[in-house]
Amino acid sequence: MPKKLRVENYNDALEALLDKAKELGVYAIGRVQDSRGRSISVNNGRLERIDTGSALGIGVQVFTPDGHTGFVSSDQVTPASTRGLVETAARLARSASAFGTETNRAVFEIESNGQQVIATDFKTLDETPYDEQVKALLEVNERARTYGDGLSVRSGHGISDPHWRIVRSDGTDIMFDTPHASVGMSMTAAAANGGKAATANASVSGPDTSVLLDAMFQERLDLRTRKAANLAQRLVNAPQIKGGSYKLVIDYALAKGLAHEAFGHASETDGMETSILGNNGIMRVGEKMAASIVTITDGPVLGDYAYQPVSANGMPRLTVEILKDGILQAGLGDLFSAGKAGVPISGAERIESYRNLPLPRMSNIRITVQDPVKFETRFELVTPEELRETLLANGLLKEGEPALYLAGYKGGQVNPKDGDFVFNCAAIYDLNQPDLPLYQPAIFSGKVLAALHSILGGLGPLHLDAMGHCGKGGQSVPSSGGAHSFVVVDRNDNVTIGGAS
Repeated sequence: MPKKLRVENYNDALEALLDKAKELGVYAIGRVQDSRGRSISVNNGRLERIDTGSALGIGVQVFTPDGHTGFVSSDQVTPASTRGLVETAARLARSASAFGTETNRAVFEIESNGQQVIATDFKTLDETPYDEQVKALLEVNERARTYGDGLSVRSGHGISDPHWRIVRSDGTDIMFDTPHASVGMSMTAAAANGGKAATANASVSGPDTSVLLDAMFQERLDLRTRKAANLAQRLVNAPQIKGGSYKLVIDYALAKGLAHEAFGHASETDGMETSILGNNGIMRVGEKMAASIVTITDGPVLGDYAYQPVSANGMPRLTVEILKDGILQAGLGDLFSAGKAGVPISGAERIESYRNLPLPRMSNIRITVQDPVKFETRFELVTPEELRETLLANGLLKEGEPALYLAGYKGGQVNPKDGDFVFNCAAIYDLNQPDLPLYQPAIFSGKVLAALHSILGGLGPLHLDAMGHCGKGGQSVPSSGGAHSFVVVDRNDNVTIGGAS
């Protein structure tokens, strides 16, 4: 049964906000956040810390009839405070006209979304005693330490339960929650002589404490932890790969990184004037941007780490095919920049907290390819040997062909204007050598459009749980996504692997 949302308690304050906006002749959007969270960390069998936190407040954005805007926020959500916030925001908006600031009347052109409650039925923070979480995390940490000699293991568990309510002067009043949780394991192995160390990570994500306490997530985390422990121990003595351009096989976490960092940000409409996907500020819809088998999609997934069904402006968050069969179709368009970029509004606005203004952001972004190779082995159990044999059997790799398997995503960055990306992977396997040697992590870099045009195929089902946090404009929000188990990228001079010269 869907939960009762805490933001149902602020009717009087929001009614006062809307009445004051009407009195002053301005349009208002009010955004209430009531968020609670808890995080626990364990290091080598010892409980390090338990943090609990909460946030309650409201952000008020107003628009004058000619399209100037002002924004203020407060941690007080009362009738008196909201009336004062509207007055201050209206004064800021009207004073902006004296400075010749850009106007935008898009908010006056949208229709009301009425009154809605979109509540999940996932566990609230109060439904799980913290001592149960601590006990489970200690057990996970202790078990992981047995997966190798001298392993150092740090475990973390976090859960967040934000409730939101967005009201607008047109009668929109929407309440929703965006729960998310994760468990992360950091496995560090050191050389026997006390030399260099190597670290590998494992994680699971979902909507609530089930990520730590339910059998399905426990099994998944254990398999990933065993794999990370083995990898960390092998990486201690692994050599560097020779740098250059290769045929590449990337796992779904790296594919998510490619989709998110190198392409998704370029599709956000507030940056179209400096995006590789724009031309004089207009999105290059209809142009071929990738191989014809490639589709890139963004949209909310219930139970996902980055789930958000409603935009920060109270509009439905749509699922958008940004790229369809290699052709650019649409952008992640927010209320205030989509029109200027020449694409429809998709409700892509997100905020970190009530103190922030909305920005177009991704939620769950994924790469899919036409006719992927069936590959039923569970992702956590796939070996480089089995991967190589499957590639050979399906014509995606030739015997003796130089090719590398890049495993794991460890962050990166991109220049949306030029389409240059730089990523870090967790490990590299040489698929051309009979013993499939393991190499140290290296930089995976190049031109995003070259990489997308070089995609040859995919293997296995979709995995959409590659989680992270995305920073933009001083705000950080949960992100997620993925692809098929593996994506094959043909050799391209504009896509390289760093390493030994």
